[in-house]
Amino acid sequence: MIALRIDKNEIENRALTLRQERNIQTYGVKDIFSLIEQKDIHLIRYPFGKNVLLGFATVYEGKKVIVSNSSEILSREIFTIAHELGHILYDFGDCNQDIKIDIDIEDSNEDISEERAFYFANCFLMPSDQLTKFIKFALNKSQSTLTALDIVRIQLEFNVSYSAAVKRLHEVELITASQKNDLFNKRNEVTSGALFKLLDADEKLLKASDIIKVPNQYLEYVTSNYENDYIPFSSLQNALHLLGMNADMFRKEESTETDEVNIDDIFEEFA
Repeated sequence: MIALRIDKNEIENRALTLRQERNIQTYGVKDIFSLIEQKDIHLIRYPFGKNVLLGFATVYEGKKVIVSNSSEILSREIFTIAHELGHILYDFGDCNQDIKIDIDIEDSNEDISEERAFYFANCFLMPSDQLTKFIKFALNKSQSTLTALDIVRIQLEFNVSYSAAVKRLHEVELITASQKNDLFNKRNEVTSGALFKLLDADEKLLKASDIIKVPNQYLEYVTSNYENDYIPFSSLQNALHLLGMNADMFRKEESTETDEVNIDDIFEEFA
């Protein structure tokens, strides 16, 4: 069994240590996007389309890169980024320049690397002690009395999906298998959207942001290449179109046109 081949204690300790290093004092991770950037990891969010891929991680010429699919609902995108962070921490040592692409993320996987990254994401986003404290002090409940609405409250605090929250609660033995089934059945009866509406809660976790977000260095890179006549204006236009920006503000009165440069080549060079 893979569960016997990954060191869960070490993974949990590493996740908790990272939370301490980032000085996370809330129950959940409130802004994983800023946290990734603060760790000097290039984060790229792009709407590839639903069910195409979740994301991937790689190291290119020494630069750590995480890419997430913003066409997926926000809670799923957040979990994907935490999962890819697990890959960055565990799978790119010794000058490894490989790429970890995730089409789907499951809690049972035949790949040790995926199992480890999945477990890291759970520990990082939903530490067992923080879940226990949230249930006791914020919800003022016992574990045995948790309802579907309580799961939504956990979702809102920890920025995770209903499914991820329930599975994690069961994994750390805060709820029984019977409770897990009952909570899933209740969600299936009334839907997550209806549960959020009952609490008058912001439904952003249930929706895709479809955002295009690249590191600030990307803009600096493409504009400086144009200003130094390394790429033509048409290539600058294509590059800034990725960001939804008009390139006219950067246009020079005169420029030396060179051969067209493919936007994919620019992106690859930057990454």
